Amino acid sequence: MATQSVFGGLIYFSFFLASIKVIHCQDYGIPFAVVGDCTGETFYNFAELRCQSCGASQTGSSDGLSCDCASGFKLVSDSGGIDITCEACANNEVTTSDGKNCIPCESGVPNPVTRTCPCNEGEITVEYEEDGSLLDSSQCLPCVATTEPDIEGSECVFCHQSFVDASADCDCPPPYEQSGGICFSSGDLLQTLPSDYNVPFESIGDDSGFASWFFIEYYSAAEALCRLYKNLTACQLLSNQCVMVDYNQDDYGTTCDAYIEIRDGFSSSNAYDIPDWPSNMPWLYYTDDVEQVLTESTIQTSFRTNTSSEQSMLNIFVAEYNATGSFLGLHPAENGKLQLCPDTTEKLNAAYQFGTTYSSSCTIPSRSFWDVYKTAFFDSYIHYVDLNGNEKLYPIPVLVDNYKENGVFVNQMAVQRDWQLTRRFFLVDNVSGKTAVDSPARYVRYASDIEFQITLQSEEGEARNGKIYPPLLKIKYSELSQENDYAGATSARINFKVTYTMDQAGGQRAMSISLGVLSALAALYGLLKSNAWRRRSGLIYIDIKTMFKFVAFTFGLLGNVFFAVIFCYSLYWLLFFKKQDVFNVVLPTRIQESAFIAYVVMAFIFKGFDVLHLFAVQCTTDIFLIDWERSRGRLVQANDSTVSKGNQAPISIWRTYFVANEWNELQATRKSHVGLQLLTTLFLLEVIGLVHLTTTDPVGSVTPDPNAYYGNYDVILRFGVASGIYLIIGIVQWIFFTFVYERFVEDSLQNFVDLCSMANISVFILSANNYGHYIHGRSVHGFSDTNMKEMRAQLKREEENLVGQRGLLPSTDQQTFEVLLQNKFRENYDRILQPLNLTRAEQQRANQAQSNRTGTKVDTSLEAYATMNKFLSAFIDHGMRDIDYIVKDKLLFEKLLDMEFYDPMDKGFVFNDDGHSFDQVIFFGHESTLLLFELLLFCVVDLIFQNYLMAGIVTFIASMFVSKIRGSLGRYNLAKKTLVDERFLI
Repeated sequence: MATQSVFGGLIYFSFFLASIKVIHCQDYGIPFAVVGDCTGETFYNFAELRCQSCGASQTGSSDGLSCDCASGFKLVSDSGGIDITCEACANNEVTTSDGKNCIPCESGVPNPVTRTCPCNEGEITVEYEEDGSLLDSSQCLPCVATTEPDIEGSECVFCHQSFVDASADCDCPPPYEQSGGICFSSGDLLQTLPSDYNVPFESIGDDSGFASWFFIEYYSAAEALCRLYKNLTACQLLSNQCVMVDYNQDDYGTTCDAYIEIRDGFSSSNAYDIPDWPSNMPWLYYTDDVEQVLTESTIQTSFRTNTSSEQSMLNIFVAEYNATGSFLGLHPAENGKLQLCPDTTEKLNAAYQFGTTYSSSCTIPSRSFWDVYKTAFFDSYIHYVDLNGNEKLYPIPVLVDNYKENGVFVNQMAVQRDWQLTRRFFLVDNVSGKTAVDSPARYVRYASDIEFQITLQSEEGEARNGKIYPPLLKIKYSELSQENDYAGATSARINFKVTYTMDQAGGQRAMSISLGVLSALAALYGLLKSNAWRRRSGLIYIDIKTMFKFVAFTFGLLGNVFFAVIFCYSLYWLLFFKKQDVFNVVLPTRIQESAFIAYVVMAFIFKGFDVLHLFAVQCTTDIFLIDWERSRGRLVQANDSTVSKGNQAPISIWRTYFVANEWNELQATRKSHVGLQLLTTLFLLEVIGLVHLTTTDPVGSVTPDPNAYYGNYDVILRFGVASGIYLIIGIVQWIFFTFVYERFVEDSLQNFVDLCSMANISVFILSANNYGHYIHGRSVHGFSDTNMKEMRAQLKREEENLVGQRGLLPSTDQQTFEVLLQNKFRENYDRILQPLNLTRAEQQRANQAQSNRTGTKVDTSLEAYATMNKFLSAFIDHGMRDIDYIVKDKLLFEKLLDMEFYDPMDKGFVFNDDGHSFDQVIFFGHESTLLLFELLLFCVVDLIFQNYLMAGIVTFIASMFVSKIRGSLGRYNLAKKTLVDERFLI
């Protein structure tokens, strides 16, 4: 039973897992279909988003969203659902035009193919009485003179006046010519399209172009009506055709040539006295100098940051025309009038919030450009109020990226004077690519990139109280082909931007001057530091090492200079851009901020080199632990065969190992906690929301409205906010560590000095050939290798001032010093340490040679250690007449410049310090260098990824890596220099 229960449980469990699998594997994907996919006897069920078959004797409606009765059937019932009822008409009957009745033909014989009643040309079909009752049979009534049937053939409409004038009816007899639905007198159609004229499309892949129905149908009539009669609509139509070919006047510039010829003929009469705007015609081309057009100071609006003010919005208006030239109205550009990307009204209108660098991108199904969008043309204006309080419209120039002159895209050139500014533009053109009026366009052109560029007025680099120059509208057109994009599920990328710029020459010049002056001072100070290093190294002449040191010192100082300048620069933009009331500054554009980005990268490189130099110096520093302990007796029993009874008792090495281990722990110790630094920075930026202060809109808030539009993050502002927060947290950590932690918790450096005193060990450090630091750790009790009872007694006597003070000089407590020694000292030092610098094989040979001479086994490295201990002890105790020193204080300038004004010719110098000078050979004394390096690394990573979290992670990993490498290299160097086994260093 138990087995069956277990087996049954496993079965149920298996079913349970299977059911879970089924649930998790449910496929919710549905086939993609749009209205245009439903043809023939199907309709688009928009509740299920698919094509569905109509019933018998039914066909899809014209809009594709329902079903109609097929030809020869009438509608019996329609309840509003998806089902309708159709009934067949008799063989001699046809369906009425509204589809609701059957009616016989007056002739008695309907068309067997179309199932309609035939009428002669010029006649209309009548099926109902005026009161709506059905006639006994369908009738054909002729239209009277000057009228003709409409497109549906159900109503007589008046002919165009040109036909009436030519023939008193709707005919256009010779020698009259018909074009574009108008009858012209002989000779009026002076211009016709060349027989080989084709509209260019890049998608075709060659220069053959495309025979456009729209141009063939309308060009000649539009040109003639505009030229002869100044017909407003015809002139608009002709201008639209010029815009369709990007204003180009090359091989396919017939329409633009015609416009220019007519415009020049109207030159005696201009709209608003503007030379480029002919009366009764659109304004297409600018002939003035580009720089002059873009620096006009007519617009007097003083734009402000207050969103409740009328002066906080760009009031853009557009005059809209359809493809055939009909005027559709003058509209505000709000609510996405010029934006193809769909979005909320609030976010679409944010594009015109002055000062907000707006950017919108989306992908739109390619088929929408055929099925959804209509072709329309726009002339854009900015609305403003002049000094007299009159409302004005100022035309906005357009820069079409696709414009060509002699095959060259001149509007893509960097030289502004080569540009050709124009006026009219379109968003979608699905007309010029048609082969027939009722066929979909084979090619469609659309505005893939639109940018409004707003420039603040300035005088000698100073902004003029929130006023702007005329905006510039930049447009780039792209193409789609019916063959590749209509049937397939492709999409098109759309970009819409509003950018702001101003003359940045003043700011760039100030930054360049600051960098130049401060860099020169840095190079001068680097020269002084390298000269000080040369003297500390005992060099008489400048050699290659001195030159390298000059480069290293200068790079470190340049890193500081570059950071200081770019930090102040970013802080300026953060404060003045976000806190201004009237617009006097706008953020630099991407191109303008390229210099700032380059300076950030250079600062990081300089500081990285500085850190590498710091590594090289600290990991090659000479360090020796002087043991002052002396033997306190003789052996009463031999320990091994090499030590005989009666020899002096050996001195314990553990004190030296212990001090060396403590020094090893200090090497990578820092004043700040990197993890806490980064965690607090990220908390303030991402959680509190200070990152929102770095957007390109002028009003910053740490609690943004999720429904509102906010600009993208700006590189300069992100650097300023991140650097400011990072520095503030670093300073707070330094203040806490210096004034709280070191005073009331633990002072690591002073504890190490105290440890040296208790261990009777002094530390001698040479960071350069003749320069270094000395920690005087000689015990005031004379010995420290003792038991606990004696140690406690020593501490008790010291507390009661029963012994001397710990300082190097009598009656002083000064234990730490800087040392500057003569060359003779270094020569002896190097000679003693020579065995330690040999390779393992060389040491073995030296040991063997020494053993052969003395007859006993000798370790030259141990002898060198003992000799060095005696040498340094004798030096400290003034035991050598020709190698001596004097103790003195540094001058104020020597402290400030970190150099010495003395040359140690006969005697060395031992300078009193503040108790922490030896921290220069460990990380502890270079907190600012490491903090600045990490800050710049944080900002450079954010510069690349625009992600503070990733920047924090990378910076933390890099900091841990640097500390680990520094600890490992420092441990290796310490073991090598002091002969302490590396295994004892943890």
